Amino acid sequence: MSRPLRTTLLTVTLLAGLAACGSVKDDSDTGSAAESATTGGSSAFPVTITHKFGDTKLTSPPKRVVVVGNGGTDDVDALYALGVTPIAVTKDSLSSHGIYPWLKDRIDTRETKLIDTLGGIDFEQIASLQPDLILATSDFTLDKDYKKLSAVAPTIGYATAWGRQSWQEHVQVVGKAVGKKARAEKLIKDTEAGIAAVRTEHAGLDGRTYSLSIGNTPAKIYTIASETDFAAKLMSELGLGLTPSVKNIKTVNGSPTGELSFEQLDRLDADLVVIAFTTKDLQKAFEASTLVKNMAAVKKGDYVVTDVETISQLRSPSVLGIPWALDNLEAGFAKLDN
Repeated sequence: MSRPLRTTLLTVTLLAGLAACGSVKDDSDTGSAAESATTGGSSAFPVTITHKFGDTKLTSPPKRVVVVGNGGTDDVDALYALGVTPIAVTKDSLSSHGIYPWLKDRIDTRETKLIDTLGGIDFEQIASLQPDLILATSDFTLDKDYKKLSAVAPTIGYATAWGRQSWQEHVQVVGKAVGKKARAEKLIKDTEAGIAAVRTEHAGLDGRTYSLSIGNTPAKIYTIASETDFAAKLMSELGLGLTPSVKNIKTVNGSPTGELSFEQLDRLDADLVVIAFTTKDLQKAFEASTLVKNMAAVKKGDYVVTDVETISQLRSPSVLGIPWALDNLEAGFAKLDN
């Protein structure tokens, strides 16, 4: 089974990764003369990055980058994809080893410290790391912490509310912050080309419908109910459209997520039904429903159970997580090719 997106990105990020060796490297260290002369290394500075909390000015390439925030891995992904190794990153609180699954082969804990921020940020710990840049563009609780963090080191927060800043914009911000703007733009183009390659490989997705849901509580299912969700935007790039039967359901606090009772499960039916569960018992209860058994997708075998991390990555996509998530759905996409 081919992996067009992962193959494309592995080539790009492996080349970038040759420049990384435990800290940020100037582009001049990598032999990238074109970028060094324009947007890379010291010549790219000073730079000013505007975000919700004001302007952050960087006068020279950062050498010790720390990433904080539990809202996604945009900053971490972008750093590694650009060939930059952070000195510390927020750990994945849901993983036993503290590393998001798509980053497990990239993060070396001998070089990068995992910090636990689930119960709040330990400012003394952050200060002890002596960072010269703190990235927090995916930390949407930053309002209460920004002042203290920015007293430790220049800190870049999120530009807009959750669900507004695209993965491309995150890559651009990080690229600018570390003096790798040109490389960031190439990374974006290569990732977009990889997504397009998946669509080309799976022509059967064009014009078909899907539903994307998660079961994490008894007797309820939460499903994507709006094309504004990042997961829906990514699926549309593959040629898939959200099934109309979920578009007018009640959303949760104005979010793109809708809530369905077990009496409404038939509304999830589509050409491709994708769902994740937090426990096996929740999956068994869902699959025992007569409404589910009678779904056309279930009867045809176009029903895919994935993991919660895959759904979460689709909803909050990051440059290295996208190929991982799409690979996880490869078998489901292939079902519609027949």
